[in-house]
Amino acid sequence: MVVLLLSLSVSLISITAGAERDVSVYLSTNKPYYTYGESGKLYVTVRNELPGPIAIRYINVTFPWYGWYHGSLEGKTNLTDIEDNMVDENVTSETFEVPFTIPTEGRGLALGSSIHVNVGYAWGGDLIWKPEDIYLSIELPVTQSPNLTPILYLMGVDTVLLILVIIGLVYVWMRKPTSVPPAPATE
Repeated sequence: MVVLLLSLSVSLISITAGAERDVSVYLSTNKPYYTYGESGKLYVTVRNELPGPIAIRYINVTFPWYGWYHGSLEGKTNLTDIEDNMVDENVTSETFEVPFTIPTEGRGLALGSSIHVNVGYAWGGDLIWKPEDIYLSIELPVTQSPNLTPILYLMGVDTVLLILVIIGLVYVWMRKPTSVPPAPATE
């Protein structure tokens, strides 16, 4: 029994000793989904689980619609006013807020795409980048069509008429004659 307990404790110690301490990046948005043209906010929080403090230097955010549009580069945000934001060991940083607006024409979006975030922090004299992604849900723009309501009404009316025609055909087909028709007269 003692040997069993000793081997169990040695295996547990070796498993937990191999666990790597790291920096965690937590991402969230202010809404579960967005529509085209709507504004929102991305929240970025960093947790330091390394031995010793880290200094958050950069937060780079790349949105799914990143590209060259209307003569300028759109869809990328770099937070640079956070230089030397110190986060002690086993402490969570302040939450950084990144505002964004979904483009109205839907460029670069396929009903939802990922926002890519890179956090650059200094630890032990090295600049280390920690990437993280979050899914951005986009609502289907079906209700934005002005012609949708009349089309749905016409489909409803057509469905009711089709059901009535089918009922009439079944009624005529199932109807049995109640009397025998007279036989043709022969001379």
